[in-house]
Amino acid sequence: MENEKQDYGKFQWFFFVVFIPIVFTITLVVVILSVAGFDVLGKTKTALQKVPVVENLFKEEKQVEPSDTDKQSALKEEENKELEKTIEEQTTMISALEKDVTIKEKEIQKLNQDINSLEKQLEDITTSQSENKTKDIGKLYDNMTSKKAAEIIPNLSQEDAMLILTSLDDKQVADILAKMPVEDAVKFTNLLATNGQ
Repeated sequence: MENEKQDYGKFQWFFFVVFIPIVFTITLVVVILSVAGFDVLGKTKTALQKVPVVENLFKEEKQVEPSDTDKQSALKEEENKELEKTIEEQTTMISALEKDVTIKEKEIQKLNQDINSLEKQLEDITTSQSENKTKDIGKLYDNMTSKKAAEIIPNLSQEDAMLILTSLDDKQVADILAKMPVEDAVKFTNLLATNGQ
């Protein structure tokens, strides 16, 4: 068997030796330059726009596609509309929150007034109960004999004794003090004198 060499035609030789390596080299260069940050396609496009026949293709393409500045301005307008919408929503939300705060402040003021009113009522009730208690105790000692009262009062606490003596009329106090031991009578007389001032 003989080694047969196959002869290639001129077209095949041109295709394999010239055309494919050139296309591969151009593709490789475009990829490398694009990765490096060069705008290869943009520069190619501007260069091809200068060619007379190809120029018409790019003019039609320009009419179809809006320019970059138009796209950017449209994007900015859309962004501005979104921001304005967001601002309006936030303004509405702020107004609603301010109304809520105002309502809550009014409720707090009303509750404070209610608290003050209830405290005053409680104080009045406590005072009236204490006065009623004092009157009841006074009536009890009023019905008691002076001698018996003179024996009981010195054994009470000083505050309770003063409460009872001040609730009685002057004549009864004088009778009770007259029937007390002298030391106790002096003590309660001094307390009544200082309490009266």
